[in-house]
Amino acid sequence: MKMIPDYLKKYGNYTFLEKELNEIDNVILSLISYVDLEGIVPSFGEGKISLKEASEIFFQRNSDKEIRQNIFSVKQAIALFSKLSNTRRFQDLLLYNYEYKVTFDMQFGALCILLPTKNIYVSFEGTDSYISGWKEDCMFAYQFPTKAQTEAIHYLNKVIGFFSPKCYIGGHSKGGNLAIVSSMYCKNRIKRKIKAIYNNDGPGLRQHEFSSREYRKILPKLNTYVPKESFIGMLLNHDTNYQVVDSKNKKFMQHDAMSWIVEKDHFKKATISSFSKKVEKGTASWLTKMDDSDLKNFFDSLFTVLKKAEINDLTELKKTKLNSTVKIMKEMKNMKKETREMVSNCLKSMIEEMKS
Repeated sequence: MKMIPDYLKKYGNYTFLEKELNEIDNVILSLISYVDLEGIVPSFGEGKISLKEASEIFFQRNSDKEIRQNIFSVKQAIALFSKLSNTRRFQDLLLYNYEYKVTFDMQFGALCILLPTKNIYVSFEGTDSYISGWKEDCMFAYQFPTKAQTEAIHYLNKVIGFFSPKCYIGGHSKGGNLAIVSSMYCKNRIKRKIKAIYNNDGPGLRQHEFSSREYRKILPKLNTYVPKESFIGMLLNHDTNYQVVDSKNKKFMQHDAMSWIVEKDHFKKATISSFSKKVEKGTASWLTKMDDSDLKNFFDSLFTVLKKAEINDLTELKKTKLNSTVKIMKEMKNMKKETREMVSNCLKSMIEEMKS
């Protein structure tokens, strides 16, 4: 069973001029945006830095202890980032236009990666450990555009100039949704420059946007990858023409793209599981039973509880202190019984997921 590190061992000595970008490269580039490169990768208009140099600075600034404190997806991306810096294929890629913003109801990150072919890969970050990022994932179900989606559209319009080369737009998890939305609503001159759009197990769209002319226009360029037991990638409305890949993990942990199995220079293909089909069908049913107002009230209640308990980072859930627990229980006491039960079950699932 071979994984992305095995792909790097076999093909890491080939530059992108010698071997063109493939689906595995796409996933790798989409994961780079999970790494906190604030103050290392230049922001808009301030120059570029090689991946190897950025990696060296990152590991000088961050101790092993600090790295271990990150959420699982970020730790995985950091470990991959280290491996990339030692390959001929990735070490000389140029990173630039780094942007990261986080508020209580928004988490947005992105950067540009210049390939030797002079093509650009725009990488949108998925959900990290901040509660704001998870809240916005939930907001996709009842609001459009969210603040992160608006940021993604502005970002793409800003970084792809009139004389910019062709580009790839991609992301993992929430980043995949941002790749789709920014490509749908960016300026027409940018749309013409897009070679491909990559959604790596990211959530879909509300029905209105899914049925829109903007979505139909980008479909020929859209490539969606989901693991065989996908959960996140089955949420909301999405095109059924997705590619299913095999994974060494089970259920929700298949969302980790580093668990996807590779065969030579592509992912091992699989068949979507009954679990994912149930998620797909169940989500569609749930969304039809609740209108935008109902969905907003439920998620507002959930995240208000977390805010009152002063929990801003998911990693804090697995070490919830007594005073935070008291605050959570006190806040939930004021809710309607049905909402309280739903919020309680959701919190239990989140805590169990973090502890696992």
